[in-house]
Amino acid sequence: MTAEPALTLTFVGPEQAEIVRELMLAAFAEYESVLTVPSSAMWETIEDVAGHIALGGAVLARLGSETVGSGRFELRDDHVYIGRLSVLPPHRGRGVAAAMMLAMEQRAAAAGFREARIGVRTLLTRNIALYERLGYVVTNRYQHPRGDEIIVDMAKPLAPE
Repeated sequence: MTAEPALTLTFVGPEQAEIVRELMLAAFAEYESVLTVPSSAMWETIEDVAGHIALGGAVLARLGSETVGSGRFELRDDHVYIGRLSVLPPHRGRGVAAAMMLAMEQRAAAAGFREARIGVRTLLTRNIALYERLGYVVTNRYQHPRGDEIIVDMAKPLAPE
């Protein structure tokens, strides 16, 4: 039995927008058959992604030498907003998403932020369950501005560094 390759996380800036976008598109492709309102992630350009990364940063996850996931975060006035968490389907269930979330939360806490937030559609029940396991709670529910789907905002307090 071969050992699982080591997971490594690397924080990156806007110069890595192309790989962050490629991972996001590959990971989000399955949602096209699930969501009744298409995800705007599928329309983001490299410039759009770079602009979001410039507001905070991004993290890339590698298993061995293969890049298998990414996530972005924006440092806002009173919280960090984590978005576009993406893990390639063959690599899910290995703790990659949780490790990226924790790393982004720790980066925000070190910068003095006391709360992390994320938004997710209620149709994506596995995602909601993941965030709940990580300590997030639903703080708001509202209808998607482009359709009938419901979105939940979730939040988690961050411990000071």
